[in-house]
Amino acid sequence: MTAAGERLFARYAHQPNERGYCGPEGADGLAAVARGEAASVSVPDVARRFSGAWPYLTVVGDLLGVDPLDERAVRAYWTGSAEGDALDADEVWRRLVAIIGPQAGSYWTHLDDRLAAEAAPHHAFHVFGVYPWTRLLDTGLPEPVQVLADCSVVPARVREVVDDGCLVDAPALHYADGSLAWGDAVPRRVAVPYGDELAVGDAVTVHWDAVCERIDDADAAALAARLASQLERVNARLAAALPR
Repeated sequence: MTAAGERLFARYAHQPNERGYCGPEGADGLAAVARGEAASVSVPDVARRFSGAWPYLTVVGDLLGVDPLDERAVRAYWTGSAEGDALDADEVWRRLVAIIGPQAGSYWTHLDDRLAAEAAPHHAFHVFGVYPWTRLLDTGLPEPVQVLADCSVVPARVREVVDDGCLVDAPALHYADGSLAWGDAVPRRVAVPYGDELAVGDAVTVHWDAVCERIDDADAAALAARLASQLERVNARLAAALPR
């Protein structure tokens, strides 16, 4: 039986892995784990090769006193949690940068202490702070906003269930006048790849155009609040970088 934390990790990691964005080959194995099936894949071995997620899981697990793939650490990273929120953000940043700084090399020169103000133990910080895409917003190209939106784990509400997926209402990400904002929920067609039986009105999480799991309304609201809070800190950085 696959541990709950390993299955939760697979549910969020499979989609970007299948697209070749992060982690090693073996997306089919992660998909099987995400569905709760027996799989000839070692999730710990695979997870260690996710250069984005693994440092966070290591740091968060250590600070919580659990294994990096314990469900508590995995939850704190992918969607955030009350336990993760209670961690000291400065300590999280110091430990993270000690791991990812040497790995990133000179190309990622933005990984310095100026980023500490945005630090958080969850995925939204990685997407908007550590990844370089927010530094490309002023190019005027649509790709940075699209990648930031797709890579974000967002709460959504099931509007319609269809044979090959479902239609959800999910917040849209906008960039205008040097600022990012989550707009009103808009219809979005997504896959349901892990065998979840969904109903109209269910709250779910969406990552890379796929439903990762069903959540309750309180967790959906907490995730939305973390995403909004992260953008507030990001926008403070973007404003400081504007020409005067």
